[in-house]
Amino acid sequence: MFLSYAIKLSKRWKIILFTLCALILLGHLWILAYPRPSLISNHNPNSLPPMDKVNKEENVITQIEEELPTPEKKSILFGFGGFLSKLPKLQYDFGPEPIEFTEFREKRREAIKKSFIHGWKGYKTYALGHDELRPLSNKPKNPFGGWGATMIDSLSTMLIMELTDEFLSVIPRLHKINFKVDEEISVFESTIRYLGGFLSAYELSDRKHDILLQKANKLAQELLPAFDTPSGLPHHLWNPLKNKPNNDETLIAEVGTIQLEFMMLSQLTGNPIYGQKAQAITDYLDNMGYEHGLYIQGLFPTVINVQRGHFKDAISTFGAMGDSAFEYFLKEYLLMNGAVPQYGQMYIRSIKNMKKYMLRQVPGYDLLMLPPFDTQYKTHRDAMDHLTCFVPGMLAMGSKTFNEPEDMEIAKGLLETCVYMYRITSTGLSPESWVISNTESYNPLTFNKTKNDLAKLRDWWYEDNKTVINQTYTSQEENKSGYVIDYELPLVRERPRSLYFGDKRYMLRPETIESLFILYRMTGDQKYQEYGWEIYKAIEKWCKTKSAYAAIRNVDVNLTANNTNIEFNQIDSMESFLFAETFKYLYLLFSPPEIVSLDKFIFNTEAHPFVRKQWNWSRILKGEGE
Repeated sequence: MFLSYAIKLSKRWKIILFTLCALILLGHLWILAYPRPSLISNHNPNSLPPMDKVNKEENVITQIEEELPTPEKKSILFGFGGFLSKLPKLQYDFGPEPIEFTEFREKRREAIKKSFIHGWKGYKTYALGHDELRPLSNKPKNPFGGWGATMIDSLSTMLIMELTDEFLSVIPRLHKINFKVDEEISVFESTIRYLGGFLSAYELSDRKHDILLQKANKLAQELLPAFDTPSGLPHHLWNPLKNKPNNDETLIAEVGTIQLEFMMLSQLTGNPIYGQKAQAITDYLDNMGYEHGLYIQGLFPTVINVQRGHFKDAISTFGAMGDSAFEYFLKEYLLMNGAVPQYGQMYIRSIKNMKKYMLRQVPGYDLLMLPPFDTQYKTHRDAMDHLTCFVPGMLAMGSKTFNEPEDMEIAKGLLETCVYMYRITSTGLSPESWVISNTESYNPLTFNKTKNDLAKLRDWWYEDNKTVINQTYTSQEENKSGYVIDYELPLVRERPRSLYFGDKRYMLRPETIESLFILYRMTGDQKYQEYGWEIYKAIEKWCKTKSAYAAIRNVDVNLTANNTNIEFNQIDSMESFLFAETFKYLYLLFSPPEIVSLDKFIFNTEAHPFVRKQWNWSRILKGEGE
């Protein structure tokens, strides 16, 4: 039948068919003539060749394999190779980098790495195993259980900076950590610094050190009793030895900032209890209403009674006591690759009402303010704190994820405010908080426009030439500066008359640098690198001590003019987030963009990166497979 069908084919198809048959025949002949040793040896146990022949053949194969180029295993810092998110891409498509700029950028990155090493060596010399080093007196300090907060917070940064020897030197000391202490420890701080630090280091070190996961699991077991409340919301402070809380209050930032860590712990240990505890909190927050003291959907007040599950105030803030809860709604959605729409919906709801009620603009300036807001009486405060400066990075990621281009413009306006607070001080460092009383509600039609601009906007249709003034918005391509070695930042404008500083300290905080890193990775605009470099140089000049780095007492004191010793303005304090966040974000700001890509990692609020993969979240959230 096949022959009769073949006869009917055209001459062209007969030639194609003949060629295919010939190729198949040649392939069989090749296999018969050159059989592979592995196939011979596995075919029939009774027909094995002599052992010396096998060894010779294996040696030849090994020699050939050694001569052939083999692809090197890619570092985990480039992300999980098989992961491809269905969500929109976050990072900018950077073009080829000129060699001259690469050398320029790498010098800066190396300088930041040396600064980390300087601070780490001081801690290692005088306070290793303790939570913090006092950088002036060189004495240890233990505000976080005495488990070595700086030591654990530094691990993921060491791995990113490829300080392998320093990382390995810490591993043996982890066995000494005892979480069963008779003191009140913060559930929130223990989660973001310790638990996040252990898990991130475990992943970034290719899961080679089981002690990291074991310690994370042990710590979580000690924290779990703090969640045994009628509302399922954990206590603020908890005594692991006595299994009792300090009181019945907690903060929205604290209950809303355990989800990433607990979800990841469930994935890595296979124990769903952690993820289920975290999801129960998310569900509780999602279902809150007026009866719980929630006056505006999505704008959660700060203080909560864990027994009643009710808010005790009406002040909503994206700064201290509120901040990271809103951040985690978005990051949960990204970590789960959009598989749980609830997280995205909660984020969108909060941002929508934040823009409607809370966001303020400074007339005539490209500055936006995000002060605390009384959700009951609909009144705003005039102050904003440095902790709020994570918001630009959050909004930028949310703008791409949910296709909200206005949110990117808001992110840029808020970041200009945060950077401005560095650039206008005599030290080049930002205060903890500032006040601008002369503000008005955010309006995208009037934001960043002078009175003259606004007059033209209103009157242009009456003019003879009917010329529309240029829009303030510029596209990403127009805004990108390229690879410029001698980049010049714009001059700093004079301070608004109603601006003054509240808390004049600089606590080595990372939030502005975090947003600079994210905005740079998402827009490719080089000015964000230059802003970051200015901040780094100020830290080096004013915060560096003989052993490490210190917080600053007054960012606006002119020590040079007063001929005052720099150390006089330093505070004997250095929190662990300097190593976990400030130096890490600076280092990544000047790293190749494919290293710890925003499309491959999610950072917890302490800047510990978690690898994005196609995880099975149903197993945790629904208890499947148990």
